[in-house]
Order: sequence, then structure tokens, then C-alpha cells
Amino acid sequence: MNEPKPLRKMKPEGPPPSYAGRTRYTQLEYEALLANVSIGIAFTRERRFFLCNAKFAEMFGYASGELIGMPGETVYPSRESYLALGELASPILSAGRQLDLEWEMRRKDGSTFFCRMVAKAIDPANMHQGTVWIVEDITERRRHADEMARVLREHEALLSTASVGIAFVKDRRFVRVNRRYEEMYGYGPGELDGQSVGAIYPRAEDFARAEGIYDALARGQTMRRIELRRRKDGSTFWNRADGRALDPRNPHKGSVWTVEDVTAEREAELRAQHAMGELERAVAQRTAELEEAKARAQHLAHHDALTGLPNRRLLEDRLTQALALSHRNRKASAVMFVDLDRFKTINDSLGHAVGDALLKEVAARLVRQLREGDTICRIGGDEFVIVLPEVKRSSDVAQVAQKVIEQLSRPVIVDERELLVTCSIGIAVYPDDGRDAETLIRNADAAMYHAKELGRANYQFFTEQMNQAASRRLQLENGLRRALGKDELRLHYQPIVETASGRVAAHEALARWHHPERGLVLPAEFIQLAEETGIILKIGEWLLGQACRWSTFIGTERGLQIAVNLSPRQFNDPQLPQIVARALRETGLPPRLLELEITESTAMQQTDVTLTTLKRLKALGVSIAIDDFGTGYSSLAYLRRFPVDKVKIDRSFVAEVPQNHDQGAIIPAIVALAHALKIRVVAEGVETEGQRDFLASCGCDFIQGDLVGPPADADSAAKDYV
Repeated sequence: MNEPKPLRKMKPEGPPPSYAGRTRYTQLEYEALLANVSIGIAFTRERRFFLCNAKFAEMFGYASGELIGMPGETVYPSRESYLALGELASPILSAGRQLDLEWEMRRKDGSTFFCRMVAKAIDPANMHQGTVWIVEDITERRRHADEMARVLREHEALLSTASVGIAFVKDRRFVRVNRRYEEMYGYGPGELDGQSVGAIYPRAEDFARAEGIYDALARGQTMRRIELRRRKDGSTFWNRADGRALDPRNPHKGSVWTVEDVTAEREAELRAQHAMGELERAVAQRTAELEEAKARAQHLAHHDALTGLPNRRLLEDRLTQALALSHRNRKASAVMFVDLDRFKTINDSLGHAVGDALLKEVAARLVRQLREGDTICRIGGDEFVIVLPEVKRSSDVAQVAQKVIEQLSRPVIVDERELLVTCSIGIAVYPDDGRDAETLIRNADAAMYHAKELGRANYQFFTEQMNQAASRRLQLENGLRRALGKDELRLHYQPIVETASGRVAAHEALARWHHPERGLVLPAEFIQLAEETGIILKIGEWLLGQACRWSTFIGTERGLQIAVNLSPRQFNDPQLPQIVARALRETGLPPRLLELEITESTAMQQTDVTLTTLKRLKALGVSIAIDDFGTGYSSLAYLRRFPVDKVKIDRSFVAEVPQNHDQGAIIPAIVALAHALKIRVVAEGVETEGQRDFLASCGCDFIQGDLVGPPADADSAAKDYV
């Protein structure tokens, strides 16, 4: 109705203004649509009405078709109004954007009304094509708004003159309170609006208990409460509140409360009660103190100081009793050894205070999970033992173990941090797996280690094979502790090549253990053990130094990076930046030629700690790569925050391309995402030419795998450079 003025006169191209170019059938569809919609629609061209539906004409008091050809100014109250709208609309429509506003318009009989207008140019590049206008009469809506404003003014007058405090509450938040209510609680005008009702309760527990009042409100009753309340400055006073629900069927959605300060009355009553009870308390106090001290000393002798659970001494007593009862009744009893997975990482990275809070929450969840008569003990660190006396079937024990795993897997909030912890459980059953407490606990411990070897967060029943596995594990651990001193560990190096050119761009250092009896031991067999026992810290420091020396040996002038994997425990070691800096300094390797790899799951465990550590490493000048990308469910938001140079696509995605279409869709998405964040991409596990060609077509920057070069010992890997 007021599109921008054309810059110059142009001859229309193509058919004249009509439905030219469309089929008769399509034209009938448009006409039916325009005739039946409940809003006004008009098409303008050259500032004149070209087409409008019957609703539009009716809205402005015109007969159907009467407006066609008339100037758009016809429906405006004045020329000034018409020109003013044109100034607003012109830049918006010519920019291809939608105009949406409320404006006063004029009917044929001269009366005016307010309407909402939405407009858009048919072709912003050629305003001669015209504009589409959608118009809605909002007169009735405005009338309702004015009426509502009048009612609100009346309510405001009522509230402001009341001599008692009045509050409207919805979903336990203040919707509105009068001035007397604000003065009573020491708040300024409007300060309480929208706040939680908990603001006036002295303690969070009081606010939580008050939820019970909604039962009475739901019965349509008027609720009276005389309770202590808190002012804004923290002082308290006694308050008498009478409340009633607006709709008892849904009391949370609205209730009205009148409030009076009854501090003087209440304090007089409390003084009388205090005087009556003072003598009784004085007599009982000394006796209670003696009994409490005796009970405390006895409790501490048999319970864990942190969690309050029975300790090892009480465990042995309880378990012995349970076994005697099972023997007498010829029933089974079960011992469950529960160990938290990767608890040491949380304790080392976030501190002992957070670790202690987590242990207390774990203990509380275990207590809630067990039956009356069961025993839960903390025997040290992150280890718990559960005794289930007189169980009927192994399946019952398995069900309890599964419930424990599910309960402990739920997030724990400590100091506004969300911690995720899982547990591994080993189970030994009397009498099949042992007939005394010591044997059952030892065998349950062996089963727990087997659960950890199977991926953690599961339970396993003891078998004799586990006993043998525990012995082998102990032998392997002892051998691994000696391996560094006996020069049994070696590094192999695998090339990483540019996908497009095939040129070697870097090498990855991979640990191998040459066991004197077992021969070559691959990382899959000993790295996890090293991680769990802490030996990985020494191995990791040695590996970093060796890799830097080898890279310097083959010549830094070639610019070939050396990639070194960091285990979770290494990455969470506060001394890591100093260890890396020392390795660079002692070997003379330029920082830009060292790339440190951490797995995606490690990066996502504690994102704030991860970000801090990565920034400290990045400040040394080294490169950072995220390994096993795609398996850890990382957030794009975190990936953007981390100072990452490369991501390494996990071999599980590469293995099935190009045959697997699903995997074939994921890899291009990862590459596109990384490139959008200016991060380069390495694909691991490339073994066929088909995989290489597919990755090249996706734009993958580097590839690594047996196709371009398997891992080789230090001398073999260096022969092409020295």
C-alpha cells in the first residue's frame, strides 16, 4: 500500500499485470485461497491496489473489487500518515526484509481503526513487481487491553491502601505484593516481584517443608500459619499468614495471602514456654552429654570417620556373623566388592575436598539401595564392601549389583560441578567361593578387577580363572615396575602422511614392551594396568623424552612433528607442563615440532580443568591433537573453546568406508566441522587404497595406518633421514 518509490520509470517485461503465465487451474486455487482466508490480503504495484481479497475490502468498507486501481493513500487517515509509513517501509522492503507494525488506517466512511500490517516486496531487486500486504483489524484487541489496564489500576488502588500485607503467589514465586507487604519485609517497591517465596524463609529447609501447605489449599481450605520469617536485611520476625488458593484444583497456579506481624505476641508466648522447659533441660543435659560421649567413642571405633559407614573391623565381625547364620540355616551369603572407576583422577584434579564430598554421596546412595540387615562398609579409599546375608539365588545378587551400578552412575553435583562416576563390582558367594571372611573378600576383589578389565561399570561373579588372572596381573604389574630400570621398554614410530601428496608430515611414538619371557607385549596389555597403578607417570615421562630425542636425531630442519600420547593420569598431573618444558629443553626439540595427543573422552571429563591444562601446554608452543575423535560425544561448544590444532578420526569410523554409507556420511561431517573451526584432520587406521581415496575426496588432511607405513623401531624408522 506504500512500497518504495521506483528510481526510474521502467517498462514492465513479460506479460501485463494479471495472472499471465499461470494455468487456469492455479489461478482458481489462488482465488479460492484469497476469498476464504480470515485476514485481509492486498497486492500493490506502482502505489496502487492491484489485487485484494474480499476480507480486505470489507475491512475498509469497500465492495469487492472497488479498491482495484485506487491509490494506496486512499486507506490512510491523512497524507502525512501515508508518507510517514512510506519512510518506514521503504528501506525495509527494498532490503528484502519483512515489515511488521501497527498503524491507524481509514475506512471508506472516514472512520479510523488500528490494524496490524505485515508486508514484503515480491522482488526487492525490482520494486516494480509490487508488494504483498497482510492486514488484521486489532481494534477489539486494543479495547480489551485498555479494559485490562483499567482493572489493574483498580486492583493497584486496593492493594496500596490495605493495612495488611497482601501477596499473590504462583508456582511458589511472588507475582505481586502490596506496599505494606514490602515494608513489612524491608523491600523497596517491586523488589519482591518475580522472586522465589524462599526469599522470606530463614532456612532452605523451612521453605522445602512449606510445600505441604498446598495439600490444605487443594481442599479449598483457608490456610493459617504462624512462623518465623526473614526480612531483606537478614533479621527475622513472627508472621501470621492466611492464604487461600484461587483454584483449589491447581493451588500452585495461584494463591492469595494476607500477612500480619505478630512478633510481640509470639515472643511473649515463647518466653513463657522457655521458662517452663529450662529446668527440665538443665536436669537432662548432663546425662545426655555422658551418653553421647560414650556412644561417639564406640561409634568411631567401628565406623569410617568420613562416611559414617562401618569400617574393616566391623565388617569382619558382621561378615563372620552372616556366615555363621548362613551355615546354620544352610543358605548362601554374598560379598560384593565395589570400587569406583577412575576416582583417583577426580581426587587428583579437583582436590581431596571434592573427592571426600563425592565419597559421602556414594555412601549415602549405597545405604539407600540396600535392605535392612545388609551391611555396607568402607574399607579404604574408594573401596566399599557389601554383605548380603541369606540370599536365595545368584540372580537376586546380580539384581542388587545392577541397581548399585545404576544408582552410582547418576550425576553428582559438588561445588556446582557435575561429576560422573561409575563403579565396578566383584561378587563372591558363600560357600561356593569361600568359607571364611578373608577368602570371600579376596575373591570378590579378584572378580572386581575382572569387571574393570571388561570395561568397567559392570559386575562379575568370582571364578577360579579370576584367581589365576589376579596372579597373572600381579606378576605383570611387578614386571612392569622393573621394565623401565631394565631397559625393556621401546618406542616404535609410525608415519603420518599428507593425504594429497603422500609426503610424510609427522610420526607418532608408540610404546612397546619387550618382556624377557613373553616377548613383545603390545600397549593394549599393559597401558591400562600402568594407568591404574600410577606407573604410567614414569613411563609417560620417559616416553616423552625418548620421542623428543629421536625427533631431534632425525633432523629438526625437516620440520617433521613427533606426536606423543598422554594418558588420562598424565594429563591430570599438575606437573605436566613442567615435564614437557623440561623434555624440550633437554633435547633441544623446537616446541612447534612436538604434538601432544589426548583422547576425546579424557578432554570431556572435566572441561574447565581440561581447558586450563591445554592453555598451559599451548603456551609452551606445542601442538594439541584430540585423539579417537567421534567416540567421546564431545560438545561443539567445548571443541571451539579448546586450543586444538588437529583432531584424529577414530579407526572405527575408517574401517568400514567406503562400503558403509552411515560411516561414509559421518567422516565428511567431521572434516567439515573441523575445517570450519580451522582444525586439521588426521584419519587413523587406513589400510586400503579405497579408504585413502575416500578420505582424500572428503578433504581429510592427513592419514595414518598400515597402508602408508606400519610402526617401526627407532633405527628402522630413522633410516630414511640419517
